[in-house]
Amino acid sequence: MKSLKHKLPAFSVIEHLNLEELLLEELVNTVHELEAEFVSVLETNKKLCGVNHEFARSVYENFFQISLTDSEFNADNVDMKLCENTYNDIHKHSKSNSIRNKKFISEQSGSALNEREYGKLTDHYTRYRSIFDKVLSKFKGKTTRVRLVKLNAGTSLTPHIDYDPSYAVRIIIPIIADSECVNISWVKNEILSTTFVPGKAYFLNTGYKHSVVNFSKNDRYTFLVSADGTEDIDHLL
Repeated sequence: MKSLKHKLPAFSVIEHLNLEELLLEELVNTVHELEAEFVSVLETNKKLCGVNHEFARSVYENFFQISLTDSEFNADNVDMKLCENTYNDIHKHSKSNSIRNKKFISEQSGSALNEREYGKLTDHYTRYRSIFDKVLSKFKGKTTRVRLVKLNAGTSLTPHIDYDPSYAVRIIIPIIADSECVNISWVKNEILSTTFVPGKAYFLNTGYKHSVVNFSKNDRYTFLVSADGTEDIDHLL
């Protein structure tokens, strides 16, 4: 599929994915119950961090996740040194070659690095399946990588680019957040910023450089979904 980055906005509300008040309340209760089970991004998927090791290391102390889906091919016996070696191997040549290398290994079938193959439900998902199923049932397209994410109060995400929406469509649903948590995107010569409202669903164009700065005294919790296909954002195209 051709690149979609420039055909889509930096971010947009996706109305049909917005949550009803009761469902949002259920998610709020869920993250409170799971508070002690959030772990660093380096721990949730060690192998995937081999592609984004520098980013993962830079947010290690303030960015936490609970994986709700996983890859059938993910291995637990991958240590941080192997992640770093994988990263260095990808980026040992020119920037353009690094991008090609990252794209190639992330799209290989049967690879734990391929987010499109995150179809295995984790124990965390099955424990709260009645709630998570209601959220994902709203999607028109196939959902793959799903996770709960926590960003600590007074911290930020390192500005970064993930992938073009042609590879996967990123949907963010804030669960607990306030107006002092700001999403930022760099689009050509503009810097765009907005706040995401709890219960609303947002498309985020991860092909552009983006970041989140949490100026709030409160931690931010979000429900993050990667979708394989553009069915839920076709109206934006």
